[in-house]
This record gives sequence, structure tokens and C-alpha cells, in this order.
Amino acid sequence: MHELIIIGGGPAGLAASAYAVRKRMDALFISRGLGGRTKRHLKLPWVEDYQVALGDETIQRFRTQLDYLEFMRVRAGVTKIEPVDGGFRVTVSDGKTYDAKTVILATGAAGATLDVPGEKEYELKGLCYSAMTYAPLVVDRRAVVVGDEILALRAVAELSRIATEVILIAGTDGDLDTVVGKNVLSAENVVVKRQARVIEIKGDEYARSIIIDQDGRQQEIYTDVIFIEKQLIPFSDLVVGLVEMDECGFIKVDSRNRTSMPGLFAAGDVTTSSAFQVLMGLGDGEKAALSAFDFLLGMGGEDFECD
Repeated sequence: MHELIIIGGGPAGLAASAYAVRKRMDALFISRGLGGRTKRHLKLPWVEDYQVALGDETIQRFRTQLDYLEFMRVRAGVTKIEPVDGGFRVTVSDGKTYDAKTVILATGAAGATLDVPGEKEYELKGLCYSAMTYAPLVVDRRAVVVGDEILALRAVAELSRIATEVILIAGTDGDLDTVVGKNVLSAENVVVKRQARVIEIKGDEYARSIIIDQDGRQQEIYTDVIFIEKQLIPFSDLVVGLVEMDECGFIKVDSRNRTSMPGLFAAGDVTTSSAFQVLMGLGDGEKAALSAFDFLLGMGGEDFECD
């Protein structure tokens, strides 16, 4: 039985694995690939590659620490996690099983899509799902944000500080009339299209416009960039029924990345810790690995206290 199994190849999983290596833990790292969403880069017509701080460059040093450790790497998807005597059993896609005393789940999350014509064609070509990552590229540009919840409002707040105009396409009133919504949408360069439905994305090499239906009337809105900021969908199915989750399916963790089940930890986008950027995910993964190490030492339920 291994001391630790880490599931997920994004920033949180990579950082947890690298930390486990430095601690000389008997760890197994299970993932189909490496890098997670950091391998996907938004391209914009006015931005050269050298101007963007790419996430995969940031985590490269973590990947290189694992490249030569083939003995601790399993390239497969995980299909099941179940408690067993003394720990957990992890089943992968080819039917093999691996046991460990502790598990870190770092499977990430994905943005909900619109499922409209043009969306797939222009994804990462002027259209993406993370304003938090790419907002700095939109200085003195026009931006469209699609969404009606806090995630969309946060995007509008960040973009409105640097863009010439931000247009929010909101399918419902959602969080628009909350205190946060009223504060964000009061900016002079913010325009709100309420009860508006996106029906198509258009462009050439890049996305150039978005067509909406509002009260039965269609309108084409030209823009420099489009951000789809709908609810994130966590990849937490593996632990449904094992740990506590919020109403959206994110795994509830405490300040030390412990879930409600002793020995099972979670890190990154799949948790309620809101680690939606690379550096946040890296730190979250290292913290989860340290907590797993402490658990193995017998410090599973105690926090450090001053005398």
C-alpha cells in the first residue's frame, strides 16, 4: 500500500506530486496528461506570444521533477475511489487497482459552454472561459462577458478597469441585483443586456461578434474578445457520497485541504477554495501534500496551536 495517491495532472496535482517527491514519500501520481488547462492558450490578433505569461511555463519546473520518475507515474484515467481497510483503493480505466493510505484529488473544473454555432470554432481564438487569466490583455479594448452570476460579475469588475467598454450578456437576472452586482454594473463603461440569449458567435480568423436575442429581437454586437463566464463544473464525480460538497458539486475543504473524510484531501479548482489561477493551484497542491504527510505522521485531526 502506497503512502499517497495523487489524482490529476493540472497545477495542483503537479505541485502535490513534486512536494511528495521532495518529502521522499511513497507516492503514486495518476493522470492522463500533464498541465491541465494551462496547455490551452487564448490567441488574440493584437497579442504576440511573448507578451503572455503562459501557465505552462510557470509549472514547467514541476513537470521536470516528475518526468524521470516513471516508477511513480500511471498514465490513465481514474474510474473509482473507494475506502478500504487502512486507506483507499483507486481503480483506473484499464481495470487495475492501486491502494494508498491517503489520496489527494486534484481533478479540476471546466467552464460551462453555450452550445451555440461558432463557439467551438472560435474557442481560444478571441473566445475563452477565464477573464481572470486574460483580462490584462484587454487594455483599451472592447469586451463581451456572458453570464449572470458572481463569476461573470467578477469578470466585468476586472475588465471594466482596463477596457474601453464591457458588455454583459445576462440570460437571467441572476446575481445582477445583489449588492455586488449593483456595485460592479454601476461603472460608466459597463453595458448590461438583461434577459438576453446568445444564439451565435461570428468572425473570421478570430471571433469578432456575438449575436443575441433579447425580447424577440436579434442584435449583433461587435467586440475584440468574448469571455464565457458561466458556472464552473467541478470534476468531483469520483467522490460523490464519500465527502461533503456544496450545492454546485465543489468539494468542501478546510484551511488545510482536508475533506470530510479522514485521509482524503482535495486541491485546486475541484474544491471550494477557489484556486482558479495557476499560482493559486500550485500552492493549494503543496498544502494538500503537506497535510497528507502530517496525516501519515498521526496528525490527522489536530491543527497547530500556540502554547
